Amino acid sequence: MTTIDLFKNAQEFTTVPAGQVIFDKGGVADHMYAIVEGEVDIFVDGKFLDSTTVGGIIGEMAMIESTPRKSTAIAKTDCKLVAIDEHRFMFLVQQTPNFAINVMKIMVERIRKLNALVLANK
Repeated sequence: MTTIDLFKNAQEFTTVPAGQVIFDKGGVADHMYAIVEGEVDIFVDGKFLDSTTVGGIIGEMAMIESTPRKSTAIAKTDCKLVAIDEHRFMFLVQQTPNFAINVMKIMVERIRKLNALVLANK
């Protein structure tokens, strides 16, 4: 099961036009987002880190630690996003273990990309 399967029929979603900032580094981190439509680019200190599309998630670190955002997410195309707050996240983790595993896999992949970006800039 992909992450998108959990949200494809969501009634509550946010539409974000291409080019709009979804969240900024330093901002309040109280939601993560599932991408139902579109593509989102993630930047760290102005450097491209990752691109995520339908079925992916962004802002997942907000659910792990309550610190300001460490990255900026910008809609590359028009997007439809489902916001996931801490309560919903905990419910999904408890009721759908594959969701938790998918989140961990995405986090590991992004950490590897971040490590490569840091090493490339030394």
